[in-house]
Amino acid sequence: ANIAVTMAIDSEYLAKVMAELSQDMQQILLPITIDPLPTAERDGLYQSLLLRSGATPYIARNIIHQQLEKQSGTPEEVVELLNLAITEPSVKIVEYALSASGPISPNSRTVYITALLGGLLVPFGILYLIFMLDTKVHSKNDIERLVSHIPVIGEIPTVKNKSELIFENPNDRSILAESFRILSSNVDFVLPNSADGKVIFCSSTVKGEGKTYISINLSLALSSINKKVLLIGADLRNPQIHTFTSRDKNSTGLSSYLHDTNLKWQDLLINGFKDHATHDVLLSGAIPPNPASLLTNGRFKLLIEEAKKHYDYIVVDTAPTILVTDTMLISHLADVNVYLVKAGFTDKKLLGFSKELNASKKLSNMAYVLNNVGSSKSYGYGYNYGYGYGYGHNDKS
Repeated sequence: ANIAVTMAIDSEYLAKVMAELSQDMQQILLPITIDPLPTAERDGLYQSLLLRSGATPYIARNIIHQQLEKQSGTPEEVVELLNLAITEPSVKIVEYALSASGPISPNSRTVYITALLGGLLVPFGILYLIFMLDTKVHSKNDIERLVSHIPVIGEIPTVKNKSELIFENPNDRSILAESFRILSSNVDFVLPNSADGKVIFCSSTVKGEGKTYISINLSLALSSINKKVLLIGADLRNPQIHTFTSRDKNSTGLSSYLHDTNLKWQDLLINGFKDHATHDVLLSGAIPPNPASLLTNGRFKLLIEEAKKHYDYIVVDTAPTILVTDTMLISHLADVNVYLVKAGFTDKKLLGFSKELNASKKLSNMAYVLNNVGSSKSYGYGYNYGYGYGYGHNDKS
């Protein structure tokens, strides 16, 4: 087949191709242009020249045979094809790559350690921020840490059932009843010794801390041990006691007595809780336009002095101290100022205000009561532990 191709080559076309080729390529094509040799001898010479030139025999032979057999394409095209055939590859294997049993990236050990640290640090970081941003009072320790010289004489647990807010049954043995019995006992320890009745003011810094709720239940707890108790609603700007006694807000009460010199306070008393025979209530009455003037006209002082002769305890529900000055105007009449702090509601900064009131003698003989404490936090071990053994429930017939 090679001899047949050689004989068919156009000499003029081949001469143009040979002129464009390098010396090595001319030697490759030279056997094709000379007289025919025996087939075996010709093929041997042809193969040796191809290998010496560095061309791949199969590729070079096909290029030459196809182009010369067809006598197509310019000499430049044939030269370019032949040069591509003998060009050495530009990519060489320098060193074979080494491989391990596992992947190089990602590093599984690093990923696991990072995930573990993230799982621990992120939750703790969030909790730390929550505690740092939480400025509310939550426990007795919060009060003692900020105001160490004023005692905390009671912790009142949270009551979920609103129907059990009031200590109506003197023989009640519920957690709420026991907490107020403890409070009434502790109040006795901070009261001065006196033959006359003791005056207890219940105050708070802002509205909503539970001073009316504590005033009512403290007075009922004192009444449950057969003490004569008078509860006075002295918050003339926002009276609330009437809501617990099913009386009208504008019923005749303290404001009427302070304004009308012809009225006697004894005539205005009501028994708001039928099971407490030794308990009387003097409601606030209609809201007056000038509460501060009424409280300082002398008749309130007269009321307290007369009531001390007839009652063992006078519990007074007063106005919030930071909002109005009413409480400070009559605070000198109190034997003890029970100051309310509500867990989860009162800001720790407000404790500084009550601390200043006590330091300046505006509210002397002060004692804190922490309201709305979760039962698991009360006294450090919970009311369920302290009263669950026979005192954490009511007997039902």
